[in-house]
Amino acid sequence: MKKLQFFGVFLISFAILLVIWGVTPAARWYTGAVLAGAGTLGPLMHGWVLSVPPTGQGKPVWSSGQNQVQASIQFDAMAIGLVPLIALLIATPGVPWGRRLGRVALGLIFNFFIGVIIVAMFPLLVFYQNAFTDVLGTFLGLIAFVGAPAILWFVLSFRELQGVLPSLRLRVPQR
Repeated sequence: MKKLQFFGVFLISFAILLVIWGVTPAARWYTGAVLAGAGTLGPLMHGWVLSVPPTGQGKPVWSSGQNQVQASIQFDAMAIGLVPLIALLIATPGVPWGRRLGRVALGLIFNFFIGVIIVAMFPLLVFYQNAFTDVLGTFLGLIAFVGAPAILWFVLSFRELQGVLPSLRLRVPQR
């Protein structure tokens, strides 16, 4: 019954959060924060400088001397990954609300830093095209858009998941 309850709470939380996400400027704020973070980290990592146009007036551009790379990232899709992450953390059974809110905060912070690092690496992955950057860019795209929310939920909820999923429990070898 716990699995069905988890699924129901997840779907309801996901739907409510999706509506909230759509009617508030949360996605725009999150994207702005990721761009600000990447714009600070990027020059320290590789020297490229990020220029961010006013909202709705084009895509951010990374520049290094005469070279430019348009940050053609679906920032709205990247930001909406927070919705399933928060819904999964809300739905996880056996977590007191205080700890649950702490995990939501940790999940948001970790997801934010993952996004900042990936956006900061973008000009290196696009400008210097080779097999390595193609594979790494594809992998990081999967992490940014799909993997990070699920991986963070799993890591932040592992203890509680062990109680619900016996296959995650540590088994002591019998002698």
